[in-house]
Amino acid sequence: MISWIHFGDLHISRWDEQNYRDFVYLIDDANRHMAAGIAFALLPGDNADDGEKDQYELVRSAVSRSRFAIHAIPGDHDVAGGGLDLFRHYLCDSPYRSLTIGAYHFVFLNSVAKWHPPVFGLGSEQMAWLQDDLKGAVRNGQQIVVFLHAYPSEHGSDADLLRELFLQSGVLLVEMGHTHYNELANDGRTIYSTTRSTGQLEEGPPGFSVTTVDSGVVSWKFKPIAKWPLVLITSPSDHRLIIDPSSVTQVVRGPIQVRARVWGEAIDNVTMSLDNGKAELMAKLDDCTWAREWASPESRDGSHVITVTAQSRRGQIATDTINLYSNQQGRYPVPTRHIVDYENALGEWPEKHILGTQLGPNENGRHWPSRRQQEHAAQ
Repeated sequence: MISWIHFGDLHISRWDEQNYRDFVYLIDDANRHMAAGIAFALLPGDNADDGEKDQYELVRSAVSRSRFAIHAIPGDHDVAGGGLDLFRHYLCDSPYRSLTIGAYHFVFLNSVAKWHPPVFGLGSEQMAWLQDDLKGAVRNGQQIVVFLHAYPSEHGSDADLLRELFLQSGVLLVEMGHTHYNELANDGRTIYSTTRSTGQLEEGPPGFSVTTVDSGVVSWKFKPIAKWPLVLITSPSDHRLIIDPSSVTQVVRGPIQVRARVWGEAIDNVTMSLDNGKAELMAKLDDCTWAREWASPESRDGSHVITVTAQSRRGQIATDTINLYSNQQGRYPVPTRHIVDYENALGEWPEKHILGTQLGPNENGRHWPSRRQQEHAAQ
């Protein structure tokens, strides 16, 4: 099992603006409440609103507060200054790269290597590197997660090859920014997730998302600012996120272990209930992971609701809920899927703080001008 934090597009412009103060607060808040179980944090591009030196300095100053490793990738605003030299100097000297942690292989891509507004692109050199990198991960039997700024389908002439590469390599998850709203999509083989912007707010309060991959099960949740504890059921899978029906923790069958991760201070107890029935105590496996065995054959085939509730010693309560699909013969009615990635969006999911309103400016990859570009246009 592995978990990470995703801070949505920052669009940092000045130290006295709310988005910068929010980013610093969110880092400090994560430091305080999530000391265990977080492998790293992601910045998904559009870090510096105009790609300028003073903005990158502010981002770097905030990042230096983090107790977690922070991995940044570039977005279109990061090249507004004419290139990625400042990105390389202040955030990462390799705009594309990969990282292996245990059984998991993480790929960080540069969506603006071939940037022709509003179309993204990786370019031939990066694409050749990606093909070799994914082959190596498959050969090593690793589970693959890809980070890039926008949906693969927004990458112009690279889009078809990306889709084919991800299919052949069995990519579990593609995680992005750019859209400015929270969204999950499932094409039947790969989950796609976007996290709303930290810097250009459209839907409710700022925050960050937390993603976990637990033996092939992908779970995701957005956590609004200052709300604790945080509960995330990591296994089994919600039926909306099934990508491998052969897995007993996706199309549930037989006895399984229900697992959840809980973050916050002084968690007193964690309970699990099935179909709104009696709450049963879960056992603590490590500093943030809790579990309880469930004999699924004792329940009817079909849909079931699992709710995990955590309570702190100060009386703070938080829950997470999934709707699983169970069939002891492994039968699964496969939903209709679309070829284009974002067309498989799941829609509103309030429990995960996905509002389904798509108020952000970048739906389907539209470019959004920076603060200074807007000010210049208004003059």
